Amino acid sequence: MKTLLSFTKKQIAVIFILLGSLSLNAQNSDITMKDIYQEGLEYLQILEDKHNQEIVHIEYDLIFNTKETKRGFSSDYQYMVFAFADHRVEDLDITIFKETFKGWVQVEKDTKSDNTPLVFFKPDDSGTYKIEIKAYKFKSGYSAAHYGLIISHDIPD
Repeated sequence: MKTLLSFTKKQIAVIFILLGSLSLNAQNSDITMKDIYQEGLEYLQILEDKHNQEIVHIEYDLIFNTKETKRGFSSDYQYMVFAFADHRVEDLDITIFKETFKGWVQVEKDTKSDNTPLVFFKPDDSGTYKIEIKAYKFKSGYSAAHYGLIISHDIPD
């Protein structure tokens, strides 16, 4: 069985770009989270059923500018950190920071101009990390949107 780690980053990006088009066909509403939940469920099923991933964190929320999530990561795993936004966001970015005695230090970043940022991340050290999701650019007429965040890693053999 192929796992996400056996695909190249480019192959994974193509998979998520194709899946991202699913949201364009969904009936979107500015006041319900049903569309973003449905999109997240589709990603979850693909990650678990086809890519042998263990989902370790999921969140859904409104975003106006920047959202932060803090969590522990183990150096035993390579993680995939994936975010997605609804039709109102043109550009969504992810930045991962490690907590150090000097404060938060950036360790990974995806700044492609899309609304489905993806970061593969293998911590050098286990510890507390901060994931920052930024709605870098909204589509004209919007200043808020729904987003989802999924964090996963390969299931060990």
